[in-house]
Amino acid sequence: MTTMPDPDRRLYRPQAEVVFNQSLPGGHGWMRLAVGELAAKAQPGHFVHLQCAPSLTLPRPFSLLDADPDNGTVDLFYRIVGQGTAFMAAWRAGERTTLLMPAGRCFTTPPPGADILLIAGGAGMAPLHFLARRLGMPFTFLWGIETELPMALPFACQLASRAAFPDRFQGFVTELAARHLTRNTYLYACGPHPMLQAVSRLGHPGQLSLEERMACGFGGCAACVAPIRDPATTSGWQYRKICTDGPVFAIDEVAWEHYAHPH
Repeated sequence: MTTMPDPDRRLYRPQAEVVFNQSLPGGHGWMRLAVGELAAKAQPGHFVHLQCAPSLTLPRPFSLLDADPDNGTVDLFYRIVGQGTAFMAAWRAGERTTLLMPAGRCFTTPPPGADILLIAGGAGMAPLHFLARRLGMPFTFLWGIETELPMALPFACQLASRAAFPDRFQGFVTELAARHLTRNTYLYACGPHPMLQAVSRLGHPGQLSLEERMACGFGGCAACVAPIRDPATTSGWQYRKICTDGPVFAIDEVAWEHYAHPH
């Protein structure tokens, strides 16, 4: 697995063509976009900033579900929750859009000998799916999903839900994760903030991919900041931009006690 993004960290704004856009159960969608040679620059943890409609001023950020450099494509997994994703859900093969990629800092490789535990919540499955496909080493994958299962994953996955689905652990995915902890557990997680905060309380090292609304997507506006620990400051923390300094941070870097959102 490549551990760092393109060294020059350049962003590109290509025209992308929809290869397919499949409606999935639970109000989700799976889209494949043709982006040519830029697919080779995509790494697990990167996201794209996608223009969903001419009538919408701001693009929308989506973590990459997968990338296929040989065919020049990237995949997105999304849930329809607002105007932007509603427009996206109506796209058909052959339609074109503009996006910014590859955005953000990606995941880095785990330490040698780690027991790797991937914890996904909802659409936060996407970057961890990409990571799992590229790891090249054993892992355990847990997915907390409160809807009908959107899609089958190409590897073993344990499901969790607070609803009474017969094939799932009943409870929070972090409660399921607690049953898998070992002395050498190394965590990767992406999902809603309350889930990520609960992951932080599991007491093991690892990396979080933070979900946040964004405006510019390239660090120019500071609309997507998160409180990150910094011992060099007098306060012990400072706001960092999720779009450029993240979205991936070490678990112990995130200062949840200073987060502005309810969690």
